[in-house]
Amino acid sequence: MKLAAPKRKLTTIMVADVAGYSRLMARDEEGTYARLAALNRDLVDSATAAHGATLIKKTGDGFLAEFASVVEAMRCAIGIQQGVSERNADLRPDQHIAFRIGINLGDVIVEADDIYGDGVNVAARLEGLAEPGGIVVSRAVRDHVRDKLQLDFEDLGEQQVKNIARPIRVFRVRSKGHANPASPTVRRPRVRRAALACVAVLAAAMALAGGWWWTTHPRSPVASITASSTSPSASGSAGATQKLAPRLSIVVLPFANLGDPRQDYFAEGVTDSLITDLSRALPGSFVVARGTAFTYKSQKTDAAQVGRDLNVRYVLVGSILSDMDWVRVNAQLIDAQSNASLWAERFDKKRTDVLMVQDQIVGRLARSVGLQVIALDRGARSSDPAATDFVMRGQVMANRPASPETMMAARAMFQRALEHDPDNVDALAGVATTYVFEGLNRYYSDGRDVLLREAEALIRRALAIEPRHMVALKANAERLRAEGKFKDAIAASQAVIAQNPGDPWAYKEVGLSELYLGRLQEALNWFEKADQLGPRDPSRWIWLGAMGRVYLLLGRDADAIRMLQLAADANPRDSLAYAILAAAYALSGRAEDAKAALAECLRLQPDMTIKRLFESWSVPIQTASQTYLRQHERLRDGLRMAGMREE
Repeated sequence: MKLAAPKRKLTTIMVADVAGYSRLMARDEEGTYARLAALNRDLVDSATAAHGATLIKKTGDGFLAEFASVVEAMRCAIGIQQGVSERNADLRPDQHIAFRIGINLGDVIVEADDIYGDGVNVAARLEGLAEPGGIVVSRAVRDHVRDKLQLDFEDLGEQQVKNIARPIRVFRVRSKGHANPASPTVRRPRVRRAALACVAVLAAAMALAGGWWWTTHPRSPVASITASSTSPSASGSAGATQKLAPRLSIVVLPFANLGDPRQDYFAEGVTDSLITDLSRALPGSFVVARGTAFTYKSQKTDAAQVGRDLNVRYVLVGSILSDMDWVRVNAQLIDAQSNASLWAERFDKKRTDVLMVQDQIVGRLARSVGLQVIALDRGARSSDPAATDFVMRGQVMANRPASPETMMAARAMFQRALEHDPDNVDALAGVATTYVFEGLNRYYSDGRDVLLREAEALIRRALAIEPRHMVALKANAERLRAEGKFKDAIAASQAVIAQNPGDPWAYKEVGLSELYLGRLQEALNWFEKADQLGPRDPSRWIWLGAMGRVYLLLGRDADAIRMLQLAADANPRDSLAYAILAAAYALSGRAEDAKAALAECLRLQPDMTIKRLFESWSVPIQTASQTYLRQHERLRDGLRMAGMREE
């Protein structure tokens, strides 16, 4: 008996799911469930119905819908993303729910209350390529709506995705002349929200001088730049688009302190040292930067999910129990792709032998993944246990939110280490970095040149002992930028990239020096590379804000607004982001938005003026190129139009 041919039709398919759903559920299962249920009930159901959609099914953390009209599908998607963004406005950042949406126009098989076929599969793959709060569409959808809706489409090129034989031409949706549809308009936050935001971004604030310590180590390999910059959810569609993690990629999660809370600094110090050792001792490997790794501190984590979040193959986890004489370290290496433990071991050593434990962990890890370990010449790094302890304490202080007080406290610890061991390279680099930080941030009206000269001397000593010492190399690059030696700073930053090509910090540094040389497109390219490598980095707001400034100088005001809103979301305490955002709004003719952004800037920094804004940047303005100065007249004009005082 001949089977009847399946019923088919051409339709518009929308697939959506929640970014990072597994992580949200692990953190707050009942709260996440309640918030998502309310979104589905109050927003998704009504929006799809209003635009004539058939809601095919819900999948726990997402949904599948079909539309008779491509235009209505797009309007529905934008409405959902804007509605979700508005509902997130009064929640803590760790409670935010963000949909990723993919839309395709294609032929499907119709069966009862469901649809199947390539048209659905392509929509699912598009959804996996979207950012949280974003919309990605196929070329067919773009072609149908581009002349009917006020939208811009960013061409992401042809993407090869799982189980689809042909490449798919992919486009990211942007609102024309406005921010990303999911980005809320800047508004003065309520007092409660401002207080919460202040707490949430304290960790990010320490990067004001350029993120010098947060990103001490490389995050992920250049080969993975094209991987999704978001945390995939547990859904099949997101997982299907996850890139294969490079074989030699690893994240060291913060080791848990199982003993006296006053020994937290010791657990952090061991974690920091392991990150450094792995990046130096395993040739060809890429180790996730310290700042990104520590975003998982005190969180319940799943190695497979962490591997997907960061696009790494291996996850090293552990714990430490210590007193003044002995230390017990438990370490486990997990293959993130299979979630299988490759090895686990306990080390009981005298506290003075902690560096030996770290060497043993590195050696075990290397043997497990078939790597040759380069012998580390620790030399001055291990000559005195007390010096090592003070270095760890200094690093913990330096990793706190930046201020003159934290920098002075960190320097005091590093100087105590040098009293025990004058050639301790970590302490030399640590003191130098605090000097560079203060010089960049202009904490003092006098003595800046002296600080930078002292930093240079310390950096020279450190690099004479250990030429590849990462903190010293980074301090040197920032010192050169602080002195206005931008071409030399670029060369120094590129030396860091040559050693650790996966570290977003170095790309950001090159971008800043290119900016001061007036080479805007080159600067933008470097900032984009930093963002591709460090989408979770605590210092991300620095290069987002810099990208927004470059877009404004290039006359691309819509892109500037979008990027500056992202920067302000990443660090709501950054008054400069709101100032430049006010200028971008004013230059775009959006006077009310400019007024609101300027009000937020002045709330954060009441004495802000155009003169003070230009003085606040991290290099002497007289050292910048004439091209740079001419380019920034457009910013001055925008600030005047927004209503900022001259002096």
